Amino acid sequence: MNGPRPSLPPAREVRLRDGTPVLVRPIRPEDKARLRAAFHQLSPEARYQRFLATMGDLSDKQLRHLTEIDYHDHMAWVAIDPSRPELPGAGVARYIRVAGHPDVAEVAVTVADAWRGRGLGTLLLELLSGWAAEHGVTTFRAFTFETNDAMIRIFKDIGAHVVRHDEGVLALDMPVPRSAAELPDNATGRAFRALVRARAVS
Repeated sequence: MNGPRPSLPPAREVRLRDGTPVLVRPIRPEDKARLRAAFHQLSPEARYQRFLATMGDLSDKQLRHLTEIDYHDHMAWVAIDPSRPELPGAGVARYIRVAGHPDVAEVAVTVADAWRGRGLGTLLLELLSGWAAEHGVTTFRAFTFETNDAMIRIFKDIGAHVVRHDEGVLALDMPVPRSAAELPDNATGRAFRALVRARAVS
């Protein structure tokens, strides 16, 4: 990206659907140690689902790539337990714009095992969607194993369709919702609408 870095929103505390508070903010370069610690707390299955490969650690080069970003072509939100800020992150959602296709970005959402089932993935994806829409991304593309039922359900619930099926890996394309009105009337769509409304009055 050429030009100045976009103005970043401040950290803010929100509540998940079970009432648990979580602090959300854009990722920072100083989050490298937090990201590495969070990676080591993921189960081997969760690591495999996220990176589509067996990985024992994140290299220094990978950590720089994941935390030293421009917030335009590459954006990431992190979620942190506000009562224990010294702990690894609870979740991360990021997009990376596809070279040659400025309106398409690859997206990935990772939630720590202990935080699953509370709506954190939906929250992070909604925040990422809002930022993407403001920066010219109209389509999210997610790669996942066809056995990753939770992620496939979330994406299909908000309009994703399968564009590739290769050796057990699916590529899902979903339109980035520009407003709550564009979201489907299902559980995930309604959760997104609630988050959009909360963001509008915060």
